Amino acid sequence: MGVMANTIRARLFVLVPLGLLSLLVLLISWPRFQASFRYIPVEFAIQRFHDEQQMPSERLPVLIRFAEEAIGSSDHYRFHDGLSQLHLLRALDPYTPALERRPAYRLSESEAVNSLQRAPAQPAAWLRLATIRWVLHDEPETIIQPWKMSIFTGRTNASLLNRRVEIGLAHYAQLDAEGVSMLRDQLLLAWRTRSGALVRVLHSRDRELDVTRRLLEDTDPSSLAEMEAQLERLR
Repeated sequence: MGVMANTIRARLFVLVPLGLLSLLVLLISWPRFQASFRYIPVEFAIQRFHDEQQMPSERLPVLIRFAEEAIGSSDHYRFHDGLSQLHLLRALDPYTPALERRPAYRLSESEAVNSLQRAPAQPAAWLRLATIRWVLHDEPETIIQPWKMSIFTGRTNASLLNRRVEIGLAHYAQLDAEGVSMLRDQLLLAWRTRSGALVRVLHSRDRELDVTRRLLEDTDPSSLAEMEAQLERLR
């Protein structure tokens, strides 16, 4: 009996702390689990918009509330980033009243900053920040800095290349030597990966290829010639 009692006590000595530790882990992780569960419809709606370009107009207020509730439970960068994207969708939604669009852009900007403060390595969030400030006609330096950070944190991200080229071309006069080099790099990467979309950007932002010629005539004249030929077909 004594041996059995000692065995039981030994097992309890191990199991009780493990049980308490498991309970502690559950209590700590519960808010994150609750927030993640609340955030699922937000993630689904954002992904659907990116995949199908289907604006969730009627559900935006509810989705924004879900994202805010997720942040209330767990102050995670992903939830701030999602809320930023929802506010941006609201700013872009044709059903949003005109007077509410600028505040929606600013809310999107604020949540992008909140997300980036918690996790800086987010190239899409940096580019969203630059894009919002560009749309709102903010000072060039407030646009160029996040534009550069987007490149630093994800230079070869194919889905971001053409928007980076577009913003870079729009602010070429304000770029320093580093910025010019980065724009040239993004221009060539976009040409190699998404040439059709890039030609449309050039047709809109640099129709006569004045800036593009300065960027490439000494470093990559063959690519420049190809761009000129492609652009000529759109004229």
